[in-house]
Amino acid sequence: MKQNKNKIECTPTKHEEGAVKSLIQMSKDTNAVAFFGMTCEGDYEVMMTARKKGMVSCDEFSLEQFEAIKAMAEEKLAQTEDKQKFQDIIDVCESNIADAKE
Repeated sequence: MKQNKNKIECTPTKHEEGAVKSLIQMSKDTNAVAFFGMTCEGDYEVMMTARKKGMVSCDEFSLEQFEAIKAMAEEKLAQTEDKQKFQDIIDVCESNIADAKE
């Protein structure tokens, strides 16, 4: 099936508008990217993302960005007493770097 990405203008129903507002509120409350996804009518997938303009979620980082984040965390790891937080960041980056190289 050919991939087709078009912007379709439409007016949301009250239910759709409510779902969007709920997702935006979750993003505001957590200061994070909020996702919603579901499968409909058997084989259609619906995905919605709410985030502040300019914000990027971790699954959108490039290999180079993960490598830069890891390098910064390694630098901070050497300078701090609370090492666990930075070690966790390094571990996640290493996992994502390995995935990106596959």
